[in-house]
Amino acid sequence: YGKGSTWYNDLSDSYIIAGGQASDLHIASVKVSTGLKVLHYSLAELDQGTWPSIPEVTCQSSEFWAGGQTLFEKLQENFNSGVYDDSGPVIPAYDIMNMKESGFVKIGKWVNSTGLINTNVNQPVTKWLDRTDVIFSVDNYQPPSGIGNTLTGYHLRIGIVPEPPIAFHREDCENDTSSPDCWYGWNPDIIKELQKDLNFTYEYVMPEDKKYGGYDSTTKKWNGMIADILDRKIDLCIALSINTLRSKYIDYTASFFEDQAAFIVHAKSSKSSSNMFFFLAPFEISVWLSIIGLILVIAFFTTFFSKFSPFGAYGRKIHAMQSCSCTTCALRREKKLAKKCRFVDTKTYDCLVEKVEEDDDLNELSYYNSAWLVGTGFVLQGTDTLPTAPSGRFLLFTWWLFIMILTSMYTANLTAHLTLDRAVASVTELEDLLTQRDYKWGLIRDRNLETMMATHENEKYNKLADRAVKLDDLDHGIASVNEGGFVFVDDSSVLTYSFRSDCKATLVKTGKFNNQWAFGTQVNSPYSDLINSMFLQYRERGWFTAKFDEWYHEGQDGEGDGICTSSVGSDSKFGLPILAGLFLILGVGVLLSFVTVFLEIIYAAHLDSVEKNETLGKCLLRRVKFKFREVTEEWFDRGPREVDTYKVHSYDHNNSVAYNPSLTNVQV
Repeated sequence: YGKGSTWYNDLSDSYIIAGGQASDLHIASVKVSTGLKVLHYSLAELDQGTWPSIPEVTCQSSEFWAGGQTLFEKLQENFNSGVYDDSGPVIPAYDIMNMKESGFVKIGKWVNSTGLINTNVNQPVTKWLDRTDVIFSVDNYQPPSGIGNTLTGYHLRIGIVPEPPIAFHREDCENDTSSPDCWYGWNPDIIKELQKDLNFTYEYVMPEDKKYGGYDSTTKKWNGMIADILDRKIDLCIALSINTLRSKYIDYTASFFEDQAAFIVHAKSSKSSSNMFFFLAPFEISVWLSIIGLILVIAFFTTFFSKFSPFGAYGRKIHAMQSCSCTTCALRREKKLAKKCRFVDTKTYDCLVEKVEEDDDLNELSYYNSAWLVGTGFVLQGTDTLPTAPSGRFLLFTWWLFIMILTSMYTANLTAHLTLDRAVASVTELEDLLTQRDYKWGLIRDRNLETMMATHENEKYNKLADRAVKLDDLDHGIASVNEGGFVFVDDSSVLTYSFRSDCKATLVKTGKFNNQWAFGTQVNSPYSDLINSMFLQYRERGWFTAKFDEWYHEGQDGEGDGICTSSVGSDSKFGLPILAGLFLILGVGVLLSFVTVFLEIIYAAHLDSVEKNETLGKCLLRRVKFKFREVTEEWFDRGPREVDTYKVHSYDHNNSVAYNPSLTNVQV
């Protein structure tokens, strides 16, 4: 419409010829001119045929002008085919006017893309109820009965196919498929609720092939209920899954349910107990090797904390021998120097060291004993020797926590391996079907799930759809599963209900190919807005959910769930990625044990400073020096060094000891 466009130039030339000024032209003038031309062309084309151009109704009549629908269709056709502006095709819009004595008053508008627009709030509305600014026929402020509020006087043809519990056909009706009394189920209940609220009459129409609707790319034709919609045999149909291809040919109401893909199979009798090493099945080999390695590592740290901590049995004795002035410790230090041995080895010499027992417990928590302690803990057993240092005890607590959780996981997965079918457990995803040879699989022909898989961007799903056995209907799929060796892929809700009493069936929900269910309608159906409005109300008050539970969980006989179908329990081996969190807990425990042992040394130095009346730094330095000598001389046996002692006693060169009575109570 802008300046320079064909529409603008044509109008400008005509306007100037008529004596007007080009500057007086506005874009609105061009739009009005365009609208008049479209109306002119439409009327001219209609005049060439036979149509009721003269309305046989008056403003005092509640009837409709039969030719109005034809005129609007022709206007729509001309708009779509011939009217464009700089951005593309023009979207038709109509003003809704009240005609009063003072003239026309705009109270709303209609835009094809959004529908009815309320001028006061400038937003779409679904229907005009409780409005006082809209004047209808016969100066009435209430909308006329019919399509505006309800469907009073309308008779709808509704497409339906038998598929429990979506729709059941009564056996006593035999060949009668049109009577509403011959159908019951989840979706017929929805139709009954709509009929009660919108006051219409209806009949059911079942397609000859009993299909929902599939597209044949060879013949370029649809089948099932969608074909009936396109052929205008029905006005709407029940429970169609929404997809892009269908949306190009039909319209949908608002959705009332969402589902996902699933598959179901009968387990084969192949049990894990046939494997003589079944007890190793719960964990991968990497986990077993890691457990063995952890036993050795935790044993090392247990020994380390017992020796390194000043509060462990080993650490206390070695520190006393290094520093205490009692006679026994002094003589033992002298013997260590003379024999060039470790403290722990002085008991093997016939010397003057007093009261050196043969079962000296300096090495009670040696690496050998620690490995035994840690290893027996893994099988829920124990030993009499336990760490006394806080760091060692905390490490052992963390190890026991690790064992408790790991044992629980082992027991649970071993149970699964002994009870679940190995072949079924190997098929836990749709993609697994491509890599196994135990089962065939199938999809119902011309169903939404087949279309979604065949057109998916992932080639694996394309192969699944291409190599699948094409089933004729639901009964064909159920029979194939019951024969064995067959995986039936379909909507989760359908499989759950169909196999609810089959305890041999294993259901696997994939979490993929989610799809919404809605009623299908003709394009630009006049019933869609009203049905959508009612669906919104049903959803808000939870009616859809309650009705779904009534049919899928209680069933047609009202006997309760009765569902024996179970989801597949995974008996796959636990690997390191799954157990990573558990190993992390153990690692944190080791780290906190290191922190604890260094805090122990600082605390021991604090006790020394209180006893000796020395600074904490001096006592800590002494502790560190003794600990360094202990590690080098006792742990790695690098030979004895010159022995430092506290200055509370002294040695003579004849190995005599100056005994200090004030230190007789120092504990070794």
